[in-house]
Amino acid sequence: MAASVLLSWACILAPSSATAAAATAVEAAAPDDEARWVEVRCGIVLDVEQRRALREQRILIEGAWIRAIGGEVDAPPDVELQTIDLSDHVCMPGLMDAHVHLFIDLVGRTLDEAAPTQSSAYNALMGLRNAQTLLRLGFTTIRVPGDMDYHYAGIELRDAIARGEFRGPRMFVAPHAISPFGGHGDFNSYAPDLPHLVQGPMIADGVDAVRRAVRREIKYGADWIKVMASGGVMSQHDDPEVAAYSAEEFRAFVEEAHRHRKKITAHAHGDAGIRAAVEAGFDSIEHATLMEPETARLMAERGTFYVPTVYVVDWILERGASGGISANNLEKAELVSKRHGESVALATEAGVRLVIGSDPIFPMEEAIREFTALAKRVRDNWTVLRAGTLHAAEMLGIDDELGSLAVGKRADLVATPRSPIEQMMNIEQVDFVMQDGLVVHDGRDGERASP
Repeated sequence: MAASVLLSWACILAPSSATAAAATAVEAAAPDDEARWVEVRCGIVLDVEQRRALREQRILIEGAWIRAIGGEVDAPPDVELQTIDLSDHVCMPGLMDAHVHLFIDLVGRTLDEAAPTQSSAYNALMGLRNAQTLLRLGFTTIRVPGDMDYHYAGIELRDAIARGEFRGPRMFVAPHAISPFGGHGDFNSYAPDLPHLVQGPMIADGVDAVRRAVRREIKYGADWIKVMASGGVMSQHDDPEVAAYSAEEFRAFVEEAHRHRKKITAHAHGDAGIRAAVEAGFDSIEHATLMEPETARLMAERGTFYVPTVYVVDWILERGASGGISANNLEKAELVSKRHGESVALATEAGVRLVIGSDPIFPMEEAIREFTALAKRVRDNWTVLRAGTLHAAEMLGIDDELGSLAVGKRADLVATPRSPIEQMMNIEQVDFVMQDGLVVHDGRDGERASP
């Protein structure tokens, strides 16, 4: 492995001696030497802001920050300069996945079978493993839009990574998906006459309960608020085409979240739920599989971001009943898949900003396939790459520091042997990952150690 690699995966898995105070979500673990200077020599740099590929570029990094980019760069004469040779690689910004579930694995299980049987302690361990897998794939930043944990394991994991105790992607977390009784965030398979009612982690009905749920999430550290605005695919008895809350409840969600300076996103499949959330002022919409043209135009006017999550529906349909998908879930997946591509096209034509989100209920190694799945619907690879970099950063409100390779931004960089602009599937071959100026994965010599 290249001498420039300073951090092995053994180090990543072991807790560090960092004792820094809790950092915000945008702060990743700081490099050990803030004055360290690195020059990265790239065969090609993908400029996602200007949609151009720049050949034979050098990136000068001081600590966690990019100081210069160009054909030639000059470091201060009195510093020790480390060189990383990526002259046979394509460099691009660190990738972002805005729809990650770290605690859910539905391979051969339904949501109702999996989530209630996992303790919060187990979820934290599972989440760390999955977060580090995502980092190795090239995702240096992720958003968790609600996980099925009864406590706040996602917040604890985010903060431990931010403090430098573990290496992982910087995380933005909505701890739970707030759901109505019997909605997509509830567990609807259990008999009503059990001695104890089995419910989802965060159930709220009515304006007062909605406001209290938002406040509870914020009390315990939420970056985002997540709302189940319609029924879903992998839940039981709920209807993806029906709006889950009243207009008054939708407005209460937004008012409370925005009053506390938090952003809010909605899971919504049917147009009724999508439109209700957009009209109420939600910042982003997840899935939006059955969108109407008028709603797409409204999203563009309001600046609402769209996280389409297309690969997960492909995954469900490919496995079908033989892969452990229940008949009810498969029927709903077939319903939403019929117009999913059309919804993506409507949003793109209207000028809605797309954002990559994998929605992994599958093995985490497959999350990177969201790029290729989206490229099949969009047919413009720059749009897809921007969805997983610049547009994701804009949605998260961190585009002043991340989302593109530019002077003054954080040194989050990934590299592939071939360009995803030529063929999007090439993005699945990330073999070099830098986060905040530190090399956190280097598999160029064939040693692809897993966390």
